[in-house]
Amino acid sequence: MLLAVQSTALAAVWSIWNPAGPGLLPLALAYVLALWTAAEVITLWMYLAFSMAPFSDLLAASLRASASAMWLVPGALLMAARSPVAMAVGLAAVVNSARLLALDRAPKGPAIATRGRAARESELPLFCNQPAQPAYFSRETLATMMGALALQIGVYALVAEYPLLAAASFATVTAIWTAASVARGATKAGTAVRAPYAAPRILLTLLLTVTLTAVLVNAEIVREDPAAETAKMPGRTGRVLERLAHVPPAPAPPSKLEGKAPEAVAARLVDSGRVIGAKAQGGFPGVVLRPGPRPGQRAPLILPGLRLRLSAGQPLAIPFEGEYDLFRKSSGSLPPGAMVETGTPLENLFRTTNGGPIETVAVQAFQPPIDLTHCGQVLVTVTSAQVVPVLASMQLVADGGVEDGGSDVMGMGRVREELLKFQVPVTARPLLVHAIRISFESPFDPDKNARIAVERITLAPRGR
Repeated sequence: MLLAVQSTALAAVWSIWNPAGPGLLPLALAYVLALWTAAEVITLWMYLAFSMAPFSDLLAASLRASASAMWLVPGALLMAARSPVAMAVGLAAVVNSARLLALDRAPKGPAIATRGRAARESELPLFCNQPAQPAYFSRETLATMMGALALQIGVYALVAEYPLLAAASFATVTAIWTAASVARGATKAGTAVRAPYAAPRILLTLLLTVTLTAVLVNAEIVREDPAAETAKMPGRTGRVLERLAHVPPAPAPPSKLEGKAPEAVAARLVDSGRVIGAKAQGGFPGVVLRPGPRPGQRAPLILPGLRLRLSAGQPLAIPFEGEYDLFRKSSGSLPPGAMVETGTPLENLFRTTNGGPIETVAVQAFQPPIDLTHCGQVLVTVTSAQVVPVLASMQLVADGGVEDGGSDVMGMGRVREELLKFQVPVTARPLLVHAIRISFESPFDPDKNARIAVERITLAPRGR
């Protein structure tokens, strides 16, 4: 009765206070039910293989035993959170759920008739000398080694922020070592017997896991990605899987110059002599801006000589780690003697001495080159403080020359973050790209640089 009251109270709280929106509850329910169904099928198959009990008893026992698998969904999402406390709680939920699944045993059925002990002993020879065989890898040793390997993989994946791989590794090592402890007699296995109030317990577990899953999807994915708020169920599921596969860098904090008038910033920078032009006029031939390190950002691990390839069905998101080249358009390219500073064009404002157009180019280099043969689009996420439209153009610096990727317009909606889309041309030979160049130019304010900062570059396969 107490569990039933708790379930009713939780359902009432959910109907009054819905923190994740009406669209996330069915999605969370689908995730939890899908994992519970998979665990129930595996558990029922194992019960059928090791027990002679009636099928109805095995089905009911497998439903009760596999209910603990529902905690794997919120546990994995907690491991994908950015908070260390949430990651620790998620790890504990995954380990405990896997431990409970490994402890469950099938209910006992009717015993199979066997011959007596005396009959079996009569068949044995009176004297037997069995030479000892060297056992390099016994069953216990192999289980210990596999568990240790899974534990090391889980620790590395957790540190490198791969939550799905970490959850699978920790669940695997928990299941292996729990089964080994039961086999040695160190831990007593749990027999699936008829437990009182099984249905209220399963209902309470379902309500808790679905509620926590919906809240985590809203807090960790929807709020960080504005496009996920209007996306349908397949799109949100894809974003959830991307987050579970690898935790992206945290969103950049708002710029310190945000909220200040562009004219005031321009006046402050111009008065200090930050102009681009001839040195005789007190300016610089060009400027190179290099962003500083971002909190939580890790450089991708690429082995020497390993060529990075784009998968035919999975997009690849790359945090921007390049530089910005600012120069007069009449120069054609960055001239020698350019000044090097730390920052982005979002935080700095330059103008030309002669009033001519200035060009802002974001350059992302790849060493070794990246194969974009199967890439259809290059999606560029840009943080902008523009109040007038800006024309953005992309070029791919490849082995065979420079490939044009088309243009896109930004600054029309006056939003903080914008997504630019460029098409990758189809080539007859493999497209090995050494660098991606994105040029920004404002036709309405040509003598000042574009106030932008490139956050990440996403390579989308063809057909997506």
